[in-house]
Amino acid sequence: MSERVDTYRLKYFQRTAEEGSITRAAQMLGIGQPALTRQLQLLEEDLGVALFNRTRRGVELTEAGERLRASTAGPLRQLELAVQYAGSPLARLERNLLLGIHETAVDILAPTLMHSLNTVFPRAIFSVTVGSTDQLVEGMLKGTVDVALINPVPDERVFYREMLAEDLVLIGGPDSELEAAQAITFTDVVGLPLVIPRSPTGIGTALENAALRAKVKVSYRITTDSLHFTKRLIESGHLYGVLPLSACRREVEDARLRFAPICEPVLRQHLGLAATSHLDLPRELGVKVGNTIREEVAALIKSNRWPAELLAPQPWNPRLS
Repeated sequence: MSERVDTYRLKYFQRTAEEGSITRAAQMLGIGQPALTRQLQLLEEDLGVALFNRTRRGVELTEAGERLRASTAGPLRQLELAVQYAGSPLARLERNLLLGIHETAVDILAPTLMHSLNTVFPRAIFSVTVGSTDQLVEGMLKGTVDVALINPVPDERVFYREMLAEDLVLIGGPDSELEAAQAITFTDVVGLPLVIPRSPTGIGTALENAALRAKVKVSYRITTDSLHFTKRLIESGHLYGVLPLSACRREVEDARLRFAPICEPVLRQHLGLAATSHLDLPRELGVKVGNTIREEVAALIKSNRWPAELLAPQPWNPRLS
């Protein structure tokens, strides 16, 4: 294996992995298909492994390809940001930035997001609040949070732009019989002993609305405002929960939790970027923070690391007074 790997080849590899097609990737990159194919072959020779399998529809990553994509996507993103903002006035900004992240999104989003924000604002100091939508809205209204990723709220004091939607799944302990390939109907879900969020916003709203439509009652045993506590209770094997898969991905991968899709109906959680009209940030700065969050969310979804639907193809631009 070569000690040095060309950065451009890694970028070509990432784009091909995202598109699932050398033809489409070449079009997106603005190079010829034969040239792209050759660069990918050279990368495989450098690494000494096959990165793609050919299929009728295009290409699929091998196990080695999946590992390479997971390990290089973040560093390549940081390099692009560093080059893009090296001479920007934002890079010289020295101030505190107060960021709020919904507790179900923090595990999937926070590591890459904080790297990106530190690259764009290398002199800024970040204060991150993690909590429920209710807690983050309260923080925005008190001025302790500038911009937050939250569930939609019917509050005219908060400007909200939808970012993504993700399915909610039934979560059970390691000894439960839940299977990822076998969906559970909502009427069966509500009959299980559940631990549910104390807040009526977000997941609580999805459960309540589905129960009203189905004319059933949710059979919950415990309510809590702690996601960590919720997952530990479920892991003990006595209770079930309803969460997005992104909130417990590590526990599922470690076989500490199991999950099954929910059907009839499918339940979804929506998350979006929010700020208040009295946001105490320069407009350019607020827009850049919001767009950095949007870009990281989009990258996670496109790479299939976040199983969600992106609802914000356009840049974030809060209407600040």
